[in-house]
Amino acid sequence: MKKYFSTNSRFLGIFSASLMTFLILTGCEDNSDSKITSWKSQPTNESITAKGKFIPVYEPALKAENRIEENLWRSHKLLEDFTDEMNDFVKIPRDIKVISKECNESNAFYDRENYTIELCYELGVEERKMFSDVGDSGEVLDNLLYQSAVGTLFHEAGHALIAVLDLKITGREEDVADQLAAYILTYNNEDKDYLITVSETYSLAAQRAESLDDLLFYDSHSLDAQRAVNFLCYVYGSDPKGFNHLIGDELLNKDRAEDCEFEYQQIVDAWDFLLGPYFKNNLDKK
Repeated sequence: MKKYFSTNSRFLGIFSASLMTFLILTGCEDNSDSKITSWKSQPTNESITAKGKFIPVYEPALKAENRIEENLWRSHKLLEDFTDEMNDFVKIPRDIKVISKECNESNAFYDRENYTIELCYELGVEERKMFSDVGDSGEVLDNLLYQSAVGTLFHEAGHALIAVLDLKITGREEDVADQLAAYILTYNNEDKDYLITVSETYSLAAQRAESLDDLLFYDSHSLDAQRAVNFLCYVYGSDPKGFNHLIGDELLNKDRAEDCEFEYQQIVDAWDFLLGPYFKNNLDKK
């Protein structure tokens, strides 16, 4: 895996080496010319020390169905790859543990008090059932579950960075965290497959709603169907010619697609600005 980082660059080839161990399901525009000329009152890169790091922790699962997800994540080094990438990406002031565990609920979250990203095995169990119900199995199923888990981790990384770096944002934090996942996973076409899988996950979740009463309008997250469309919009916006096939009546209609390139560039510019002072300076080629 090659990693190149600078104050004006994003992840290159994230998880692409790990992806090659799976069945490839689908076959970017380089935004590195985005220049940041002023950080206003934000700290300079030189004033920030890399005191903290992301630390992977697998807690053992007790239930048989959860052990299936634990084995999948462990065997493909889900947490190790994620924490390695984050540690090469940004400077953080303190350690953040990234924990996979049994939670007795299908969930993933960032715990601000304990400085932990927690990914529940039960979430994998729920998603396994959703994909299995529509006919996915074997390596294809494992690939989908892995990609979805990667997307979830980068969403939670958004919450973690907003908290520990005290980033100033506008709008709902859940939407901003989704946009960080899109920012990271749209650098090259292989990584964009992860976001297409994440979109499919939310689309399947949305289909479980049978009435308006099943839609949690009060929730801090956007509705599942909206998140599904948003991720497709960001992928399309990153390369309209390459991903023109994503436009259709079912999710990403042509009216929304017209603005996706602009939406995507807003995300890139915003996260470039927010994280610029914290990017690792080294150019690490592996």
